[in-house]
Amino acid sequence: MRTAIFLFVVLATAALPRPSAAQQAPADSVYTVQSGDTLYSIAQRFGVSVTALQRWNDLEGTAIQRGQALRVRPPQAERPADAAGEADDATAAAPDTVSTDTTTADTTTMEPAATDAPATADTATTPPVPTGPPPLYGRYTAEAGDSFVHLALRLGTPADTLYALNDSIPSVSPGQTLRLPRRFAPPGHTVQPDETLYSIAGQYGVSVRALRAANALDTTTVQPGQRLRLPGREAPTVPPPGDWAAPDSTGAVAVYPDAFAGRLTTSGAPYDPEALVVSHPSLPYGTVLLLSRPDADRHTFARVIDRGPLDEGVLLDVSAAVAEQLGIDPDTTPTVALRLVWLEGRPE
Repeated sequence: MRTAIFLFVVLATAALPRPSAAQQAPADSVYTVQSGDTLYSIAQRFGVSVTALQRWNDLEGTAIQRGQALRVRPPQAERPADAAGEADDATAAAPDTVSTDTTTADTTTMEPAATDAPATADTATTPPVPTGPPPLYGRYTAEAGDSFVHLALRLGTPADTLYALNDSIPSVSPGQTLRLPRRFAPPGHTVQPDETLYSIAGQYGVSVRALRAANALDTTTVQPGQRLRLPGREAPTVPPPGDWAAPDSTGAVAVYPDAFAGRLTTSGAPYDPEALVVSHPSLPYGTVLLLSRPDADRHTFARVIDRGPLDEGVLLDVSAAVAEQLGIDPDTTPTVALRLVWLEGRPE
């Protein structure tokens, strides 16, 4: 019960609600940029092109700022025919890198390199915009009972990474499509200078026709930096429920002596034997761990509040409450598996 309450508090304090796209696009078709947004992700969300957003908002590049108001529909002065020409332009991929070394899960994505898009859609004098690269994330359809924590344990990635990749949504709903880290995306190819569609097709043993079809290309022209799907390549399979990824580390643990009760830890918090807390040499204070004893099939969550242990060969010092949850005798040093669940703060 104590473990369930602790986990609920951790997730409840981290998962702040975020307005939906429908709430952020009022009748005047203006969207307010949120933390983590890029011009590319906004274009994908509203089904328009990056070029159109640039033109409607007098943007010379793709840089935007949190709190900035963007027009996401054409102004009345623009003819519908002109807007239609832009609507089907493909947008570039959203970023694949999210910083997890932050004090909150409100992280900033790394925006892909901007292209020198013209201010107007004069396709008669400029080459056609190539189909955007495939997303650099994996994709997963949530099932009943899924949560960021459950998925994190199955994928071997911190839950706050999944939280940030999915726009800090407060909860996971069955049927919802979630972004996963890049390593769970289908294999792809980034076009290098001097490469052609023909040389790439030969490199992977596929036909040019199949490569064009997989990427919806109208031409055989490719550009350096463009991401291409590779036909016939599948994304790595997400492990089934209950099948956890390998632990981040394993080692012996020791229990805090009873005399330490009430003493200040290096984080400034007093040690409470009844709290699910541990020491660790380097993980940020507040980091949530899942500790397991495979030999006893016992598990518990715990939070890092202290530096240590001092004894060589010992992975963690654990509180009396953690020891009780894992069935650890204070006079023994059993082997425990450690999995990162949620990173909080920064290492010293």
